[in-house]
Amino acid sequence: MNRRDLFRLLGGSALVGVTGCSGTSPERRLVASSGQEPGDVGIEPDVELELTAEPGEVPILPGAPTHVWRFSGRVLRGPDGTLEDLPGSYLGPVMRLRRGQRVRVRLVNRIGEESIVHWHGLDVPADADGHPRLAIGHGESYIYDFQIANRAGTYWYHPHPHGRTGPQVYAGLAGLLLVSDDDEAALGLPSGESEILCVLQDRQFDADNQLMYAADMGTQVNGFLGDRLLVNGRFGATRDVDRGWYRVRLLNGSNARLYRLAWSDGRPMTIIGGDGGLLERPIERRELTLAPGQRADTLIDLTATAGGVEVHLDSLAFPEADAGGAMMGMNPSLPNGAPLRALTLRVGDRPGMAFAVPARLPSFDPSWSASAGSRIRTVPLSFQRMQWMLDGRTFSMTDAAAEERVTAGSTHAWEFANQSGGMGMGMGGDAAHPIHIHGRQFRILGRTGGRGNQLRAGIVDDGWQDTTLVLPGETVRVQVTFSSHPGDFLYHCHILEHEDMGMMRNFRIIPS
Repeated sequence: MNRRDLFRLLGGSALVGVTGCSGTSPERRLVASSGQEPGDVGIEPDVELELTAEPGEVPILPGAPTHVWRFSGRVLRGPDGTLEDLPGSYLGPVMRLRRGQRVRVRLVNRIGEESIVHWHGLDVPADADGHPRLAIGHGESYIYDFQIANRAGTYWYHPHPHGRTGPQVYAGLAGLLLVSDDDEAALGLPSGESEILCVLQDRQFDADNQLMYAADMGTQVNGFLGDRLLVNGRFGATRDVDRGWYRVRLLNGSNARLYRLAWSDGRPMTIIGGDGGLLERPIERRELTLAPGQRADTLIDLTATAGGVEVHLDSLAFPEADAGGAMMGMNPSLPNGAPLRALTLRVGDRPGMAFAVPARLPSFDPSWSASAGSRIRTVPLSFQRMQWMLDGRTFSMTDAAAEERVTAGSTHAWEFANQSGGMGMGMGGDAAHPIHIHGRQFRILGRTGGRGNQLRAGIVDDGWQDTTLVLPGETVRVQVTFSSHPGDFLYHCHILEHEDMGMMRNFRIIPS
């Protein structure tokens, strides 16, 4: 990658792509409806938070601290433990919420350019979903008001302004949102000190420890790749653990990097949940593929591991071409598929938590089955005229084609057909695309096509998803029952540079 095409993100006073909002802009209060009754924002919430996006600095590497953008949070109303800061991290506070809670969040923007927050994976009203049309300027605020309808699971929040999602997430604006419910609580899963949160993000730094990010055509086509893997904003993450069971929650919060995760001693990964919460039953895999935006809920049993042993969470090597390769001779210093060490668990002598993995887990809808009568819509994923496209289209702020209009609560089957190789390998026509649908989770009906790919063995299609990885040449069919909330929502590639380039479309939910 050409260093002349890199800028020091957040270094000094200049920001690439700043919209011109000044620090003296008067504050606006923009109120999102709750989806209950028009103007019902006066109803008292169970949880009320203030979330501020603002500049900051944190020590990441030895030496000078790194300038970042970060979310800070404040609980105005709600139970103890609603917000939890990750020590030494630039990431926003972990939000711990319960199914059924009425939540109000006041977002305050202090970063010097437009932004808005998307609650990734949550089924919320359209004006609480973080659509780019709702972006607010510096000094302005936006009030979200919604109810937690989702089952227990690992979700997250991050910015969603059009054309600037990649740089803003890369600068540090993201955080975990964990939902609990009675079904999950009844399982007695490892918690407290026996719960490990892992947000995986790759970053690149200059000689002064400042973040670097490419703002060029090659980055838009390929997605930006860093050369260091951070966990919760820290490099070389190590955790001292007891000889017991641990719950390890994983989020791929990277802009574009794919991970092929495995334990270093070859033990299987026990996977109990994905994007949409717990699976119907635990499954074991030797490796786990996580694409940007995807989450996984796993267990590890260290009861028989001797004290003094280190167990590592690694991302195994895979051919760069399995993720799509690079365009026009772009050669990142750490390409997709390079082996990486994410986390080290340093086992002590003390006995830890005992746990027995149940044969079955609470299911969101035990009666779910594929609907034979679902209308099938094919959405080609293609590269044309130096542009990533969905169904031959790019993003328009207010447009939704006829086939992108659905009735509230209706069930549809959409298949995403990755038409790789449109310009040949090395010219941007070959890429794996993690496709994210806002709102309700979906189920995977099947995948067909594609070539031999080492990432395929680690893909988990069980349970409920909101993001599915579509490998080069592959077609993935999903079934989704759309939200009851009317309005415009988004579906897009979650390689953030592809999204910013316009590989994103509205779908419009029409009241039934």
